[in-house]
Amino acid sequence: MTMIPDRPDNRAGWDAVSAVYQERLGWPSDRLAWGVRCPFEDELRLLGDVKGLSVVVLGCGGGQDIAALAKMGAARITGVDISDRQLEHARDFLLDEDVLSSTRLVHGSVEDLRVIDDESVDIAVSIHTLNYVEHAALCFAETRRVLRANGIFAFSVQHPADAATHDLPPFGFEKPYFQVESEWPWTGLAEGDTRFRSYYRTVADWFDLLRNARFTIERILEPRPSEDSAWLETGWGQRDDFEKYATVPGTLIFVARKTGDSDAA
Repeated sequence: MTMIPDRPDNRAGWDAVSAVYQERLGWPSDRLAWGVRCPFEDELRLLGDVKGLSVVVLGCGGGQDIAALAKMGAARITGVDISDRQLEHARDFLLDEDVLSSTRLVHGSVEDLRVIDDESVDIAVSIHTLNYVEHAALCFAETRRVLRANGIFAFSVQHPADAATHDLPPFGFEKPYFQVESEWPWTGLAEGDTRFRSYYRTVADWFDLLRNARFTIERILEPRPSEDSAWLETGWGQRDDFEKYATVPGTLIFVARKTGDSDAA
């Protein structure tokens, strides 16, 4: 009888690669970055003025997004992440950045935000996390619950076209665009290959998930790659991916708003 191996555990995967990921790759923290080689928030202006507002970061990782939001003036920030190791890095990093005192770090799944009160958050942000979330509908329902009326939900994911195509020219397809679930090894960041499970939903899938959660969709972005030199200061800047992202979009961004039950568009 053929044995089917266990499915990858994303929580265990991030615990395994966190230390080397943060050391070798990292992520910008002076400005909010929506994706690798993406224009920064100060250029895209998706969130508006966040000064004095409360924000939840869904999948806060090592805390860089929290630090960037704090520098933008957000007053109360909650970061949620499934990885103990990533949160350990976030605590140390945010202490060094002198923003830990205004931050609440929560170990848990973004599918269950019960530790956050109803209608207590002005903005929900998620940056390249939701591809790891199996039950995105639960996450979206919980996000709507914790947002105040007219609150913003902005998130980015790896573009499904990027996930379906080779990283080398001519960037042809290596898996069906419509194949959502994919298991893959992340090599070089831990002993052996660390396996992950991702959910590369189509653009239409994400659109429908937002509509079904009764969000009003305001913008959909597929940014062209940025030549901003800030990317060269991270480990991501060493990757020769500009040509691909000039051909195939690397990041997909949605901006939605919590409106009345009958107002979703």
